[in-house]
Amino acid sequence: MSGATGLVHECVLYSTTGQLAGQLAPRVRAAVQVGDPVVAVLNEIGRSALVDALGRDAEAVEFHDPAGVHSVPAFTVAVRWARLTRRLQRPGSRTTVVSQHVEDLPQSDPGHWPRLDAALNVALHGLPITMLCLYPDHADVLPRVLSTHRTLLADGRSTPSDAYRDPLEVVAEYPPPPPPDLGPPDAELGFDVTGLSAARNLVASVSARIGPAPDRIADLVLAVNEIASNSVEHGPGSGRLRLWTTPTRIIAEVHDTGWMAVPFPGMVAPSPSGERGRGLWLASELSDVLQIWSDSDGTVVRLFMDRDGS
Repeated sequence: MSGATGLVHECVLYSTTGQLAGQLAPRVRAAVQVGDPVVAVLNEIGRSALVDALGRDAEAVEFHDPAGVHSVPAFTVAVRWARLTRRLQRPGSRTTVVSQHVEDLPQSDPGHWPRLDAALNVALHGLPITMLCLYPDHADVLPRVLSTHRTLLADGRSTPSDAYRDPLEVVAEYPPPPPPDLGPPDAELGFDVTGLSAARNLVASVSARIGPAPDRIADLVLAVNEIASNSVEHGPGSGRLRLWTTPTRIIAEVHDTGWMAVPFPGMVAPSPSGERGRGLWLASELSDVLQIWSDSDGTVVRLFMDRDGS
């Protein structure tokens, strides 16, 4: 979209694979020809159609499989696109991302897509990125996509959406599913202000069992410390740390009896002039996945770290 400076989050409707490729090709080709990075998340049929439409320009596009990208929660997907955009950013450039809506992915629930689109509007705000979200042109899809995209591309024409809603409203309608039961933990301890050092030591020792690089262990220790410190300083003053391991992953959970009213946790960097939100932001940046749930029993924060990186 010529002249854009911040986020462009546009829904692209299509009825056939040919229409999908026909609408995308001009936008992708324009980005490629000025040297801007382009990433496309398409199923095999969509990828083949776009490659055919682009010809040699397709060589400059980085393709990914939807099942891999969306194997993590919606909020994590949004955070990763923001990280990628910041990493690729250079003066005058824009990142273009093509992302195809695919139903029945193994790790996604029915609210994954509206929750993701709402999160993208928060995580990518102000960043130089064009996010083109591909949706099938079905009547049952239209109200949802109009509420989460400011513009709509159909039949080659881009029009504004009068039904766009605040991301807070959308995510309230499509909350994340409750935390799955992980069974008995491999290690746990209660903590208060005097137990933060013991909590850090426990994370380090349990993490070492699965063999991640030392810098990744240090990152997880710091991330858990930020969350536990929040429980002590801004929450009820104490909490419980639980840890689970698999051959390739460690999961750390901090539970306390407080309530965390943060709809998009760790998604936006805190203001340089204030500390509010700093701990969640750091925890999100340092871990592979950050998830938070609050209910009448308190707040659960889970951090995931893969042995070999995400």
